[in-house]
Amino acid sequence: MSVYRFPRPLLLRIAWALATGEQRSLGADAAGGLRGAAPPPRALDTHCLPHAGPYVVVGNHYQREGLWAGWGAMVVSAAVWEAAGRRRELHWLMTAELLDVRLGPLPLPRRGVRAVLARMARVYRFGQVSARETGLVGGATGLRVAARYLAEGEPVGVLPEGTASIALQEARPGVGAFLAWLTRHGAPLVPVGIYEQDDTLTARFGPPFELSRPAGGKEARDAALRDAVMGRIARLLPPALRGPYALAAEAVDP
Repeated sequence: MSVYRFPRPLLLRIAWALATGEQRSLGADAAGGLRGAAPPPRALDTHCLPHAGPYVVVGNHYQREGLWAGWGAMVVSAAVWEAAGRRRELHWLMTAELLDVRLGPLPLPRRGVRAVLARMARVYRFGQVSARETGLVGGATGLRVAARYLAEGEPVGVLPEGTASIALQEARPGVGAFLAWLTRHGAPLVPVGIYEQDDTLTARFGPPFELSRPAGGKEARDAALRDAVMGRIARLLPPALRGPYALAAEAVDP
């Protein structure tokens, strides 16, 4: 059975950075954290990651009981860092709020959780967006942060589902239009499918692609864009994990 254990010395250094606001390398910390995992997670087809220029990684939020979604995100973050010769970081868009965090049976104050997430965003240079449960799409500040990093030639990471699960769930309404806006200057999207195979946590990257500009009304365009993105992600997952995007995955060109 797989074991995921963050090395304690590294965890203490990260905790100190969160307390002081000192910035750290996400790629280096992700790679360091993965050294405590057995069997070692793997990143496949990393040649799909551009070596230079801006791009947007889009992936699924894989999580099961006993396996936190953050481990998959660390595999992706470490792969992006390694592909860039350890010179560039992946700037994720992360939630600004978790609605039910507990320490054992005790719920933690939401205000305190928000403060910790905000500090994490500062330490690792993330953008923050609204939680899916709020019913809102993104957050103006987080979207501007993502656009700024792309303008600087840096990669950005987006998880369109907005919530963790084993199989794919429907992407958040509005995320298709957001990704089209974010890549309007030509930055490609790079899909990644996160799953477990033979008890090994795996991140499989796919070829970069660009979004078309579909016709129709606002909601129809957003739905078409979401299907295009999620179909690319689904194609990288085992069929049993493709959820509502099984047909979209089959429609994607090889």
